[in-house]
Amino acid sequence: MDTKRMVRQLFIWICLVLWGCASQPVATIESSQPAVSNKKVLLATQNSKFKQAVVSEIYDELNQNAIYIKIIDVKGLKNQTADKFTAVVIINRCMAGRPDPRVESFIDREPQKNKIIVLTTGMLDSWTPDAPEVDAITSASVLDKSNQVAHSILKRVLAMVNSTRPAT
Repeated sequence: MDTKRMVRQLFIWICLVLWGCASQPVATIESSQPAVSNKKVLLATQNSKFKQAVVSEIYDELNQNAIYIKIIDVKGLKNQTADKFTAVVIINRCMAGRPDPRVESFIDREPQKNKIIVLTTGMLDSWTPDAPEVDAITSASVLDKSNQVAHSILKRVLAMVNSTRPAT
């Protein structure tokens, strides 16, 4: 293979990798429920059609149940702690057997791991956190299954919200 062709293929490969790694951030959204509510949920996610469908279902259900919900991009986890929330839901993708490093960092530094529910998506990967207190779920990103996945998460969130003391 000639040098020009190799350089061109390398350039295309690098562009594809960079494009794939630079997904659009998720906009921060807060529900219309008052933030003074003692039932608060933080949901950190990444951007994909499957994740958007899951988040939309969770948001609608929690909003109907008068539960405050704040949706952020996973990138914003570095500025959050679980102590202000009754439950924390993290929806992230697994790549090469590992989640987003910001997810691992949040879980590692968070003392209230029992408030955390993590959904990790990936076709072949199935990462779960080392901390047994974290409620971990894995799923392939199959759009037709988003409703089932959302309801699985909702069951867990509602159990936490309805059985714990108020968040501060």
